[in-house]
Amino acid sequence: MAIGVRGILMKAFVSRAKHRLNLKQFSAALNNGYCYSAYATQHFFDAGQPTAETHPQLVAAGEITPGITEQEYVARRKKLLELLPEKSLVIMASAPVKMMTDVVPYPFRQDADYLYFTGCQQPGGIAVLSDEFGLCMFMPDSDPEEEIWRGQVAGTYAALNTFKADQTFSISKLHMLLPDMIAKACKLYHNRNIASSDYADLPAFKKALNESNVHYLCKYTHEARWIKSPSEMNIMRQSAAITCQALLQTMLASKRCPHEHILATTIEYECKIRGAQRMA
Repeated sequence: MAIGVRGILMKAFVSRAKHRLNLKQFSAALNNGYCYSAYATQHFFDAGQPTAETHPQLVAAGEITPGITEQEYVARRKKLLELLPEKSLVIMASAPVKMMTDVVPYPFRQDADYLYFTGCQQPGGIAVLSDEFGLCMFMPDSDPEEEIWRGQVAGTYAALNTFKADQTFSISKLHMLLPDMIAKACKLYHNRNIASSDYADLPAFKKALNESNVHYLCKYTHEARWIKSPSEMNIMRQSAAITCQALLQTMLASKRCPHEHILATTIEYECKIRGAQRMA
């Protein structure tokens, strides 16, 4: 996600003072999904999550998420379709944002299947997968007011250029396009534990459900993960090494400070300072 509004305004102020950057141009670029560096006039596309262009220290060229390439995400989707019957249609929804209070969200964690097959780490999207349509991503529309507080979100441009979708549309067109896709499929697969009302309330989906043509997807997504790729094994080794070192440091800390809340903070700190993106 992009930096907070205070950080954006401060960087804009400093940049303007040093380089006489036009703030109207800065604001227009930000609304279009582009950000400026605080100390340069070079701009880049903000996909709402780290990319090789914005965070080369985290994501290498050709990768969608750290350590996982575009080709591997394509191979994952191909493998999943091979496990399913012919003319199957997969519908995967991103995880919803859960609110701590009316205006404060909990830290967002993406649905495991949606992340594993698309690489998108953001809420609001629905991915449709089939042999006929490839990967079709329905992405959330831009909301400038929300983006002030939560940062840039991925839209249709990011779906095509960052996540390498075959097709992409605004989520507002889901009710017009998805029924035709459902009609052409013999069987539907989705994760009922995270089903989105955006598609579950569609008459076409309800009809397929009543005809027993809707099936549980997790059995197949779990099977698709059984055999790990070399890059996945490398990430698992890194995770294990980080965890071991963090546990050792936390055990040492427990000798001088046995309070549970401090130890919980210590192990999270020790994991993240060594490169972990989040806790499992």
